[in-house]
This record gives sequence, structure tokens and C-alpha cells, in this order.
Amino acid sequence: MSLTGFIEHKSNMFAVSILAVIGILFLPIIIPNIFHGLHIAHISLHIIGISLATFLTISTAYAYAKIRTRKLAITTIAFSLFVVSEIIKIVDVTWPYTFYLGTITMEQISHMLIIGMLGIFSIGVFRRD
Repeated sequence: MSLTGFIEHKSNMFAVSILAVIGILFLPIIIPNIFHGLHIAHISLHIIGISLATFLTISTAYAYAKIRTRKLAITTIAFSLFVVSEIIKIVDVTWPYTFYLGTITMEQISHMLIIGMLGIFSIGVFRRD
């Protein structure tokens, strides 16, 4: 099966994106927090968010490669910002009060990225192609 055929089978790509994210995050994030009670549930929510955002980013990037509209390019950028925001959130949840960018916390950076994502989505929705 070619890469194009694989991407067009959304269910296969969805399963692989979930398994890839879980595989990447298994040792550094899941294993150290597995017995921390409800903390692993909080981490699981962010892992699900990363998985879904990764799947949506790949899907819209593929659709943009086929159709080449600016709305799809804008949507791909917005989903990519959501992936980055979720990665920052999971790092902040796993290792709280560890990483800062000057006086700005990781949580504030994540919120700025989500606001940026919503702004980019709104540009994509109201744009006329």
C-alpha cells in the first residue's frame, strides 16, 4: 500500500496516529505517572488531544496537497498550533513548575497558542476563496 492509499484510508491513519503518539509518550510520560491516581487520567486527556490533533493535521495537510485552497492551508496551520499547544500542556502537567520562558509559564504559552489557533480558524472560516 502506498502512502497516498494509506492516508486515504482514514481509519487506518487514525489508528496509526493514536498508536504513534502513545508509543512516543509511553516511556517519558505514561510510565512514570501510571500509578499517580487521577493524574494519569488528566495526562490521558492530553494524549487523546495530541492524537486527534495529529490526525486532523495530517488529514488537512493531505487535503491541502490535493486541492490547494488557502482555507485548507489555514486549517492545517490551526491544527498544527493545537498539536503544539497540547504538547506544551502535557509537558507542563507532567513536570509542573519546571519549564519557563522568562516570566511566562508554559500554561500561559499554551493559552496563547489556543487563542492563536482560534484566531486562525476564524480567519479560515470567514475567508472567501
